[in-house]
Amino acid sequence: MTMTYSYEKAKKSFDLIFKKAALDGKVAIRKDNQIYILMPASKNVSPLDVEGVDMGVTSEDIINFIHESRNKL
Repeated sequence: MTMTYSYEKAKKSFDLIFKKAALDGKVAIRKDNQIYILMPASKNVSPLDVEGVDMGVTSEDIINFIHESRNKL
């Protein structure tokens, strides 16, 4: 559930509003019969940005494998 704060309360407790938005995903702020939504920007993280796995294979092993596979053609 999105918390709604008045503009005056939001202005007085800005740090709390940011923390709440980070935890809940968004916070609503009401001012002059309008509602504004504050939410954290999404992080630009690539789905391909994954942690590597040590397979115990050296660069030399990979190069040898490539040479062997090309010689079999």
